[in-house]
Amino acid sequence: MTTEFNRHYQALLAWSESARQSGWLEERDLLLLSGVEQQQAEALFAQQGERPLIVAFFGGTGVGKSSLLNRLAREQVARVGVERPTSQEVTLYLHQDYQLGELPADLPVGETRIAYHGDDSSRLIAWLDMPDIDSVEQRHRSLVQSWLPYIDWLVYVVSPERYQDDLGWRFLQQRAEKHSWLFIMNQWDQGLQEQIEDFRDRLLSEGFSDPVILRTSCITQGIEDDFDQLEECINQAIRQYGLKVLQRHGLQARQQELLRIATQFRETMKRYPVDELRAAWGSLLSQRLGDMANALQLNARAQVQVLLGGQKEEHSASDVAGSVTGVSDLPEKLRKGIWSSRIDTGMDDLVMELENLVRQRGMPVKPFSDLLRSWQSEGRADLLAETENSLRRSLARPGGQIQRGLYRFAGWLCWLLPLASSSWAAYHLVVEFYLGTRGDGDFLGLDFAIHAGLLIGLSWFLPRLLKQRLKPSLPRAAEKGMSQGIDSGVGLMRQRGDQILQHVRDQLGHQISTLELIQRPLQDDLTRQPALPGTSGIAAVASGIETS
Repeated sequence: MTTEFNRHYQALLAWSESARQSGWLEERDLLLLSGVEQQQAEALFAQQGERPLIVAFFGGTGVGKSSLLNRLAREQVARVGVERPTSQEVTLYLHQDYQLGELPADLPVGETRIAYHGDDSSRLIAWLDMPDIDSVEQRHRSLVQSWLPYIDWLVYVVSPERYQDDLGWRFLQQRAEKHSWLFIMNQWDQGLQEQIEDFRDRLLSEGFSDPVILRTSCITQGIEDDFDQLEECINQAIRQYGLKVLQRHGLQARQQELLRIATQFRETMKRYPVDELRAAWGSLLSQRLGDMANALQLNARAQVQVLLGGQKEEHSASDVAGSVTGVSDLPEKLRKGIWSSRIDTGMDDLVMELENLVRQRGMPVKPFSDLLRSWQSEGRADLLAETENSLRRSLARPGGQIQRGLYRFAGWLCWLLPLASSSWAAYHLVVEFYLGTRGDGDFLGLDFAIHAGLLIGLSWFLPRLLKQRLKPSLPRAAEKGMSQGIDSGVGLMRQRGDQILQHVRDQLGHQISTLELIQRPLQDDLTRQPALPGTSGIAAVASGIETS
């Protein structure tokens, strides 16, 4: 049982630490888990795996806890005095078969008194007398706090004068489920039946079903009380339920506490509205990245005018077919100029707005923040790289495919047409001259020379004019390349921004699934365990005990 509890605790602790580092839990959430007691009573004894039921007298100042222990032992085991608070130390009274080992470090060895006995009828019970819980000395209260996790059964001792003390009731509320309980009104020689009934009503209001209240008196002789039933109640419970079952009460309560914490973590994380965030997330990304794209386009056009404003006629045909000569450093210059501090500020604002969207829906921001900061820095680098690559491609082949084809065709016409027209004129000049020498025709005159010259001139001029008109513009090519690169880069940022939400959703689902794998065997272990006695620990076996 102890091993199972430790395994469940360590598994939940490892998960919660991982969830905290991922941002799904905060430091204060881990305090719930750190508050679960891990101390095991088995650690007190030299012989592991076998121990008595540890029953402690617990109560306020002057109610007679030490006197009760001395009356049980029939000797002065616990020190009793007139000084208040009376109990200055912890007294442990147990059978000699159960030798204590080295006490755990959290227990005050120097303030613990051990007494052994050889009475076999009391072998299965180890009695513990603790200092007063309402002591004005913090040292005494710390003694009580350090011993409480090791106790199986608490005997809450009150007196007619002190049974309504608030401090004791607060401890009852805090530890009601962690122990079996028995209630004693000591100094009964000074008490009234109405006080017993009032005490019972208050216990019932605190959730103690059918509490057993015994009356005892350790001072005045001849007072009828229930002292003889004190040890018998516990022994009878041991006989009916078994020692192991009663010892398991506190451990089972801790397992139930682990299960409650795991369930609380799971329900909290399942309430996170990641899917409901999608529409607002996408809308904000589209709007802000659209504004950023417009600003980048304006910066790109301004950079083109600054760096390429005077280079409209600097291309040759070979420039168009291959890379642009003399502008190999242009892409880097243009790329560096489009991103500004204003755009950086806009990206910072966008990240803050996205975080506010998350915060407004009651979700932790850290799982998003780390991804958003990475997206912001990587998105800028990717966008600029995309812009530079697109710009290089555009500058390497400026203009469209048709324009480049027509430009090359016009280049061919620039020498083909003048050659053809010159050949035509030369042909006619030779033929007409030959015919004129034979008398079969007239020699060509001035009109032919004028028209031939005009034809040759036009065949030279028109193709060159067409080529000039079709010539790709370096600034336009740069502007087009940067525009396409910016659109592509912003689209990539938008896509990755949407992926952040999906990544967080997957991460949350993984955390919940892992927690359920821890929660399920813990639930199964609790289900397989037999039911423990009621709130008082002996309600079922004490029904035949006469109490006033």
